[in-house]
Amino acid sequence: MYKNALKEDLIRVVEDLDGTVESTDTIVKLKTKIENSSTFESDPDFVKTLIQNCIDERVSRNEREVTLEKQKIELAKLQLAKLEKEVELQTAKNKALSLNPAAKVEEK
Repeated sequence: MYKNALKEDLIRVVEDLDGTVESTDTIVKLKTKIENSSTFESDPDFVKTLIQNCIDERVSRNEREVTLEKQKIELAKLQLAKLEKEVELQTAKNKALSLNPAAKVEEK
């Protein structure tokens, strides 16, 4: 039932079951609060589903965050490549001007 559950998942479940969470609560204490709740006693399958949903939502949220970070990195790489091309172009223009100062290179 608690496989792959993190403390943050258990905290959320306890709060969802209208329990109180203390900052000093350990994972064992949180599990005890869940198992001693009236909801768990009357419908343990519901609580198991609630725990699994919390885990699934956390995993999904983490996957979205990883995807977003990868997209940010890819965007930064593309921006860097663009800047490198702009520097390369400006260097070529400067070289052309230094070889033939009378020639005028059109600026963008």
